[in-house]
Amino acid sequence: MKLQQLKYLKAIKDNNLNVSAASQSLFTTQPGVSKQVGLLEKELGVRIFERRGKNLSGITPIGERILEQVERMLALEQKIKALANEHLDPSVGTLNIYTTHTIARYLLPNSVSYFTKKYPNINFHLHPTLPLQTKGVISKGHSDFSIVAHDIGADNDLIQLPAYLWTMGLVVPEEHPLAEVRKPTLKQLSEYPILSYEPGSTGRQVQDEVFSRASINPNYFMTVMDADVIKRYVQLGFGIGIISTLAARDIENTGLTYINLDHLFEPCNAWICFSKDILLQNYMYDFLMSFSPHLTKTLMESVLMQNSSEKVDKLFEGLELPVY
Repeated sequence: MKLQQLKYLKAIKDNNLNVSAASQSLFTTQPGVSKQVGLLEKELGVRIFERRGKNLSGITPIGERILEQVERMLALEQKIKALANEHLDPSVGTLNIYTTHTIARYLLPNSVSYFTKKYPNINFHLHPTLPLQTKGVISKGHSDFSIVAHDIGADNDLIQLPAYLWTMGLVVPEEHPLAEVRKPTLKQLSEYPILSYEPGSTGRQVQDEVFSRASINPNYFMTVMDADVIKRYVQLGFGIGIISTLAARDIENTGLTYINLDHLFEPCNAWICFSKDILLQNYMYDFLMSFSPHLTKTLMESVLMQNSSEKVDKLFEGLELPVY
């Protein structure tokens, strides 16, 4: 068994069983990947992948269990490399941030500016992602951090830390009847076509729960995850927009009016997520604290010492989070 063979297995899984795409991601050839996977299956005496003709069609039950261990072994490999690299040169490394368009646009610039100036030799990568696409599949690489504004759900391989609270606001055209209403009611909102987030997203779930408790059936004319797209269609007169306050307030020269909705909708949690197998280095601690000042190195070290999510939650009891 070779480490490279394990990397081939993970790449195939990560590329939805597309061997061609997997080989491209590893800068090698498709026949070479197929051959090594076949040799590994022969050595182990089990089929890791189901096949339909020349194509892979699924992962066998034993293959699923093997791949779980493969991912742990590869994470350990990266951790060992990170240990050696930090010893040789603490100023060199990689930081990958996966986040949404709204967070990247409105909240990250200050942290990115601070970090890249202080650590010019650290490779910094910002990756866009959409909440509904990442739910349950948060990246878990040795230098990967996800900042998301939605609930991830239970994941034993992830550390999930509260980053901040976010609120929702209303955007309407300046000439709209609601533009002069300081505190619109749910009934007033339901009288107009609503443009907001997709069903299942945290922001939409909060809205649905509030409308449901009031026995009001809102008219969702359009659902989109990108707040800027929603604002554009509100400009065009398709309805009113309920979006993150961060984006709702950014309306200069747009012909839109922002209205606070804190009286209707409770704040939502945003999270910083990363693998439990990450070796947190000093520059990572520094970035986390620059984005969420309450995530001090002392607190983070305490988090890493806990063996259950319940104990981690206790560390954050009574801690006041920033609200955006």
